Amino acid sequence: MSEYEAATDLASEILAEPGGERLRACFSCGTCTATCPVQWWNPAYNPRRLLRQVVLGNREAVLQSPTIWFCSACDQCYQRCPQGVHLSELMEAIRRVALRAGYRPGHGAAQVNERLCAACGLCAERCPYQAIQLAVRKVLGAEKTVAVVDGLRCLQCGICQAGCRSLAITVPAFGDRELWTQVRFGLGEPLLPLEARP
Repeated sequence: MSEYEAATDLASEILAEPGGERLRACFSCGTCTATCPVQWWNPAYNPRRLLRQVVLGNREAVLQSPTIWFCSACDQCYQRCPQGVHLSELMEAIRRVALRAGYRPGHGAAQVNERLCAACGLCAERCPYQAIQLAVRKVLGAEKTVAVVDGLRCLQCGICQAGCRSLAITVPAFGDRELWTQVRFGLGEPLLPLEARP
């Protein structure tokens, strides 16, 4: 397969997905990257560069990229894009192509203890990634409405865990051990095991 065919093949797959229709309207001006709040805390997140890789047909580089999972769908870039490219929808289209090809995000997701969940909906309301919904599940033999996390959207930001009044949601990156390590590191102290803390 020639480079041209590879580029056309990847672009065609994305263009065929709902939300991917405006791919060719992007001319890599960088407005999306300059506007993106995710890019402010993670400089490696560069949607402009990713879309350029799509146009060049670098299939593996695009589908393996953690960038495709980072979009928070805040749509700040869409409001400023001179070409009207809805980047969050475009990223969703690229994620669907990646999932079909067998790629998954390299991070875990928040976990819900269904027994403790009170189905108040605060987590779903506060999640900036729209990764949580309320759904009916069988819990201890009875049907119960609980929070359900979409592992493909969750970026382990910890907002759901911080706001959960019933302590039903935990985020692996924000367990006691991980937070203790971050606090000690931030204080410039030697990193002691959790069991040895004062």
